[in-house]
Parts: sequence; structure tokens; C-alpha cells
Amino acid sequence: MEHPELPEAGWSIGSIFAELHGFVHTDSMAGLVAYQDVLGGDVYAANCYEHLGRTVQRHVLNTVWRDVPVEVVVALPVAVEAVSL
Repeated sequence: MEHPELPEAGWSIGSIFAELHGFVHTDSMAGLVAYQDVLGGDVYAANCYEHLGRTVQRHVLNTVWRDVPVEVVVALPVAVEAVSL
């Protein structure tokens, strides 16, 4: 394992394009930032959606690592105040 310090993630490979997708299993941005520290790239806030009765927001890291496009995602709960604005 090349980077055992990184948080656990689930991975899949795109079926149409050669791209790697990861979902970080964490409850904070720190996990996604750890991947950004290793892989580089840019993080942005993406869409919100309902999951198990609460609103969550996707945060996405897009980068290219060893010539392969990579997208790493973490979904975090959105504060009630932020949703009502």
C-alpha cells in the first residue's frame, strides 16, 4: 500500500472513460484534504441531496494522478442554518 496514512475510501473505475472514482468514508473535510495533499488538484463544493432524512453536500477533489483522471468525493451533513438560507 503506497499511502497507508490516507483514510479509507471505496474505489471504482469508469466503464466508459478511463477514470478513477473514490468515495472517502469520513465525517470531515480532513479526509478529502489528505487525498488532496497526496494527489494535488482542486476541491470544490458540489450538489446537496437528502440521505437518510438529512441534507448532505458532496465535496469533490478533481485531479490527474499518473496520467489517470481522478475524482474523490466526501459527503458531509449540511448545517440546518445553511439549508434554510
